[in-house]
Order: sequence, then structure tokens, then C-alpha cells
Amino acid sequence: MGDQTAKTTVRSLSIVDTIQRLDGATLDELTTELAMARSTVHVHLRTLIDHGYLTKEGEMYHVGLRFLNHGEYARSRKQAYVLAEETVSNLSEQIDEEVEFVVENNGRGILVHESFHPDSQFDSKDSHTSKSITAAGIYYYLHSVATGKAILAEYSRDRVEEIVDQWGLQEQTEKTITDQDSLFESLDAIKERGVAFADEEYVNGLREVGRIVKNPDGSILGAIAVIGPTYRFQNERFNNEIPNILDEYVTSLEDKIEEAYRKEHF
Repeated sequence: MGDQTAKTTVRSLSIVDTIQRLDGATLDELTTELAMARSTVHVHLRTLIDHGYLTKEGEMYHVGLRFLNHGEYARSRKQAYVLAEETVSNLSEQIDEEVEFVVENNGRGILVHESFHPDSQFDSKDSHTSKSITAAGIYYYLHSVATGKAILAEYSRDRVEEIVDQWGLQEQTEKTITDQDSLFESLDAIKERGVAFADEEYVNGLREVGRIVKNPDGSILGAIAVIGPTYRFQNERFNNEIPNILDEYVTSLEDKIEEAYRKEHF
């Protein structure tokens, strides 16, 4: 019974994922895409609609807004996440660039908080939006962004290899690391310096500087990155100025997280 329940759940989740990936789908499209019986797909769709997780518009099924309720709860349930949001906003305001807070989730990086300062705007062809809409909840391949590389650098070799086996080393641009040996060389350099760089590895024209954020017990909470176009991220600013400012903000954030933890537990 337990195995059957798990399989049913997996099927429902697969249907939701497929609908989102296709930006809406009909019953026939889902039946073909998932190679499942039409009657089985229909039962899952009906159940998901009844509980608010899907909505139907004409013949098209779409992801429902109930997920928004769960997502907002997930990213605010930890005081550390709330404090990270404040840090992202304040850092973006000071440095006049895009700032993101990313957490590892099932071997991928999920965007939890982001902030664009009004003065940080640049051509859309240089922006993350040229790859996909940048919004809370989007996923990154860890090896292609500074936040992800900062996180991977803290993991054991076995854990990194597990993630690579699970997701591969997908090529996002010509500069994306797609060789495992090169990845480990990069991670060693990141671990030694304590900061991660991504030079047009996720989107052409964008550079990133990232650093991990740790919990009071030393475990990884997530990572924060400052992101901007190559014409603003050069030389001293890219290699030293931004890393130093990021380090100050992350250190302050970790202090606040530890203080909040002490107030809650002692």
C-alpha cells in the first residue's frame, strides 16, 4: 500500500511539472507526453483541480495559485530566510546591482529572494530574462551560477558527483563548465578564496560574484550573489570591490542569524 501511494503521488507531481513545463496542456497532450492511460491522467487532474493545485481554462490545464500559498510559506518559515531577504534588498540598494539568495533543493539551486535596484537596470539582452524569467522559485543548475558553485565548493566530492550524476553538467553558454575535472578545479579555487565567480557561464554578458551563507551550526543555509553586466563587472570592481562588500554583508547576515537563533533557543 505504501509503495502504491508513493507511485500515485509521483504521478500527480509529474503531471504538475509537465503542465508547467509546457505552459499549459490538454488532457490528450498530457496522456501522450507522460505515456499514461487517459483515464489515469484524468483522475489525477480532477483531484488536483478539486484541491486548488490546478485550474482549467477551456481545454487547457494550468498550475493553480494554491502553490503560491505554499511557496510563500516555505520561504518565510525560517527567520534566516527573512533575514536573508533584508540583506539582499540592502545590498542591492548599496551596490546598485541585482542580488540573489539561492538555496540548494534536490541538487538544483532555487531562487528564494532577489532584488533589483533601480540604478542597476541594463539591456534585456544582458539580463537573466534573456534565459528565463527571473523570479522566486526558478531553478538553476548549480555548476552554472556563482551561488551554486559556492554551495558545491562546500560539499564533499561524493555529494558533488551525486549531483552531477543526477543533473549532468548542462551547457548554458560557451563558457559553462561541462567537464567534471574542470568543475572540481574551480571548486577547489572557490573553497580556497571563499568566494565564487561566474563569468558569462549562465547568460552571455553577465558576471556573478557569490558567497555561501552558513547556519550557526556550520551547515549551509544558501548563497548570495551579486550579478551584473560584464561592462560594469571588470577588473578591480569584479575581482575585489564586489567580493569585499559581499563578504561584509554575508558576515553581518550570519551574525544576525546566530543572534536570532540564540534568542529562540536560549
